[in-house]
Amino acid sequence: MSASEGKATRQAGFKCSDSTISAYRFVTVDASNSTAAETVVALAGAGELALGVTYESTAAADRTVGVNLEGVCFLEVDGSGTAIAAGDRLKSDADGMGVKSAADGEEYGAIALAASSADGDVIPVMIARGTQSVPA
Repeated sequence: MSASEGKATRQAGFKCSDSTISAYRFVTVDASNSTAAETVVALAGAGELALGVTYESTAAADRTVGVNLEGVCFLEVDGSGTAIAAGDRLKSDADGMGVKSAADGEEYGAIALAASSADGDVIPVMIARGTQSVPA
């Protein structure tokens, strides 16, 4: 896995407001720091709608971080609480990691392309934003 991992992904660099963002984490638009001239991102919090998934890390605020905006990329997940299966919709936890989205109306940011039952696994995902709809 490298910074140029996805030839079929759309990537962009954004200024980040967090002091540290790890690779393979969900990020969201930081509305309080974005302007008409510059979009700023922050690590996505629990259940926040994701802009994309980082493909590199940054160790200081106000630096540029690379973000996958669409396509297939890697995401660090926590499948230790609720196991993740290929095809599951994933939302952000409090640390920007992917966790299974199961409740009706939850926002998700990716679809798992592999299974995980551990904390810290890095799995391939397809970026797909939407709202979970659980059949009645």
